[in-house]
Amino acid sequence: SSGINAEYGDISFCVNVTDYATKFLAFSCRELVRLNIAGCTQLTDTSVSYISGGCHYLSHLNLSNNLNITDKAVRFLRRGCKLLQRLNLQLCPKITYVAIQRLEGGGCKVSHSIDINALKLGPMLPLSRTHKRPMSVGYSIFPIPSHG
Repeated sequence: SSGINAEYGDISFCVNVTDYATKFLAFSCRELVRLNIAGCTQLTDTSVSYISGGCHYLSHLNLSNNLNITDKAVRFLRRGCKLLQRLNLQLCPKITYVAIQRLEGGGCKVSHSIDINALKLGPMLPLSRTHKRPMSVGYSIFPIPSHG
């Protein structure tokens, strides 16, 4: 088979990388184990569909700082990247907690920023003194692996 025998790829913060370029990467570098495409701001769920279709050995994926990635991308990863152990979704605001929980159910550790305002906790949120509205607070989710 033709392709590039590489286990690690890092094209993070290459803002000119498109879904088409990701398609070439995913189907040319099928042996990838780790891939960092953080901050590639033109990427969409289509890129993740290519990665999940071509990179079945992927164990670590960094998708952080990609504003166009949605829950659809998480579904692609669940179906195609069965060996995924760590996924970074920091600053991917279109990813919901429900999608993360489904992925974690398969044993993947997910790092993600959650906008607490989206949880609709109402008066429990801290109020900004200057704006009199809830502040946006992010935190990371690192599930504790179950033993058994």
